[in-house]
Amino acid sequence: MSNSKHKILTISAYQNNLNTIIEVKDTGCGIKKEVLDRIFVPFYSTKNHGSGIGLSLSKQIINVLDGTIKIDSKPDAGTTFYLVF
Repeated sequence: MSNSKHKILTISAYQNNLNTIIEVKDTGCGIKKEVLDRIFVPFYSTKNHGSGIGLSLSKQIINVLDGTIKIDSKPDAGTTFYLVF
């Protein structure tokens, strides 16, 4: 969100049928379509000083907890991660 004029991060949790969903939404620049397929690959980063460990580790933890992670990202409108358990 570093380039966003209005920086908003929203975290919410709710039940949907049998699932618990944690939703993390930002007002950043979004994730490019060609990058979405690689964001969970260990050590892949789009940042100059990024390690590429954060999202990879997050996905592994969620998988161990029998959950899934889904993403909705729109250019110039932000990204929403859905952690579904």
